[in-house]
Amino acid sequence: MCVRCTDKAFDIISLYGFFRFNNFVNTHEHYYGKVVKVVDGDTVYINVSGELWKIRLLGVDTPETYRKNSPYEYYLLNGTPITNTTYLREWGIKAKEFAKKELDHKTVIIVFDNKAPKKDKYGRYLAYIFINNSNNLINFNEELLKYGYARVYISNFELKDEFLEVEREAKENKIGLWNWS
Repeated sequence: MCVRCTDKAFDIISLYGFFRFNNFVNTHEHYYGKVVKVVDGDTVYINVSGELWKIRLLGVDTPETYRKNSPYEYYLLNGTPITNTTYLREWGIKAKEFAKKELDHKTVIIVFDNKAPKKDKYGRYLAYIFINNSNNLINFNEELLKYGYARVYISNFELKDEFLEVEREAKENKIGLWNWS
């Protein structure tokens, strides 16, 4: 295949992703804000027009860094639980480092889901975080799953089926925390 054809195919795929996520963002309640603190892999503080919002990333759960992990929360594709809590804590730290690298002090788009509640029982906003990377919108919640930093947190949200598929692919390919034996 010629390089030009490959580039065009890549451009079409990139444009599809851009329009798909751009459409998702534009058809949902959303806000722009600057990440001021990464608490852990799935919780951040964002300054939205001078107001500080604590956001729990919707649909994902990264291993804990501040308290003990449950040995029966993270299951491999074959149904085996990851019971090594030290291993899970290490991946919680890696997830936090990844979130810091990708989000800390960056302007992001906070997108609320039409099925999920806007806040959880602790008063945290439940939302997707989108990053604009060279006019390519990236769903950071999904990135955590794609790179094996998180599992899907089962609840009622619009992207659940898509997230479960991304998680399954990461498990199948033993990416990130799923490379446990």
